[in-house]
Amino acid sequence: MLFDDQQEAKLTFFKRKSSTRNGVVGLTFFSDGLALVQLDTSAEGDVTLRVAESVDCGASGHAEVLAELVQRHQLQNTPCCAVLARGTYNLIQIDQPDVPEAELRDAVRWQVKDLLDFPAEQAVIELFSAVGSAGGPMNFAVAAAQENIRYVVDVMQQANLAVKVIDIPELALRNVLDRSFESERGVALLSLWRDSGLVTIVRNGELCMARRINLGVQELVTAADVEDVDGVEISQAQQNILDSVVLEIQRSLDYYESSVSRQPVSAVLLAPLTDPVPGLQSYLDSYLTPDVQQLDLGSWLGNSSVVTAQQSRCLAAIGAALRSDWS
Repeated sequence: MLFDDQQEAKLTFFKRKSSTRNGVVGLTFFSDGLALVQLDTSAEGDVTLRVAESVDCGASGHAEVLAELVQRHQLQNTPCCAVLARGTYNLIQIDQPDVPEAELRDAVRWQVKDLLDFPAEQAVIELFSAVGSAGGPMNFAVAAAQENIRYVVDVMQQANLAVKVIDIPELALRNVLDRSFESERGVALLSLWRDSGLVTIVRNGELCMARRINLGVQELVTAADVEDVDGVEISQAQQNILDSVVLEIQRSLDYYESSVSRQPVSAVLLAPLTDPVPGLQSYLDSYLTPDVQQLDLGSWLGNSSVVTAQQSRCLAAIGAALRSDWS
């Protein structure tokens, strides 16, 4: 996220380009806390994780917690790329208006106004494209209330971070996938948070699709009465939930194969979870055609062991810090 001359915040999504900047902070906001990482990138492009912190707190504690983390790790004035909390923005597929570029955001604003739960004139609008059918683009709008953007900016500035970009989880996770798995056919990532999830598919560094799912780790963890099902120890309640997860993943894979790629993804990667779910990988692998693998940050992220216990909360922050297109 950059500022104009009047210091008004706006979401900004760029095409990535190479950079040798070191010491970038990635920051993810949650309704119940935040996660902060610091990445260093060498001139050769090697990435090293220097800091990884995840702190539970209410939204009212964001400013105090972030300021303490910045002071503890001496991150004052470090460039910061932040990720909006889920539920604080709308991601909407749009028809590209046939208007001059200078009028594009205003045209989109009124195109999506009936889909927003806040007045359209209070929306910060940013646009980006993803790979669509036959290689053509699918156009998306990200709409966030000005007060949500201003809140994020204020919290970062109060902590003496240099605000550069505000991103969304879908695009931040794309950056992680791009680094983690190379495939001409594409790769899918399943991210399960406490009460929701996301299926992301990336090919050659480009986002092809992102499907939100209304199921999370908490439902799986709280399911009890473990029994053996198809060689995997899960409860009947867990099986019902997992069947729904499998269905959402399969729908995503089917759409990708039929409308985008004409060939299946190379693998489905499982992002780290906030709580362990025994048998999850084996169950998914039993019902999905592509191999299901754990996401391996260690294959490209130096010192990744410092984030092992916090990878789920820190993953999008890592993706945000990988951006190199700000100036």
